Amino acid sequence: MSFDFLKTAIERGHYEPESIYLSAPFEGRRRVVQLWGENPGLYQQIQIGGVPLRGHNGVDFGLPDHTRLLATDKGRVIEIGHDPGGYGRYLKIQHFWGESLYAHVLGFAVEAGQIVTRGQHIGFNDTKVSTQPHLHFAIRVYPYIRGNGWGGYSDPLPLLDPSRILVPSTTER
Repeated sequence: MSFDFLKTAIERGHYEPESIYLSAPFEGRRRVVQLWGENPGLYQQIQIGGVPLRGHNGVDFGLPDHTRLLATDKGRVIEIGHDPGGYGRYLKIQHFWGESLYAHVLGFAVEAGQIVTRGQHIGFNDTKVSTQPHLHFAIRVYPYIRGNGWGGYSDPLPLLDPSRILVPSTTER
């Protein structure tokens, strides 16, 4: 599987492709531990809005203990919640282009309703998730359809700065 990453950062204030270019949701450079769409057999057991998922509906990044999580773009925190059977503690940020979801969050540095800026510290990852410590990051781009088999989410990886992401080769997986 290959990704069409942008080769350089976009000039400040300009967004591409699909009018979006996001900063990384964490500090440093991190490895992807689960890609978009992987493990369809596992995720078909999970339903969003009564529709089974077609595969993993986000990208998981392996993170060391208590890594600072960052807002990928300016927006408003619209939800802080807890999903014990899936996302664990999570938060959602609404942006002019859609929403971003950060799941497996240990501690929050923001409150629901708060306006955040790109790169602002929003919380820390949870190191007690059932698998390895990671951040589940997903986006919904307007207009989205929740019943599309992905819960309305889109693959965020092509919209992130490739210099901050380590994508494992197929031989490493």
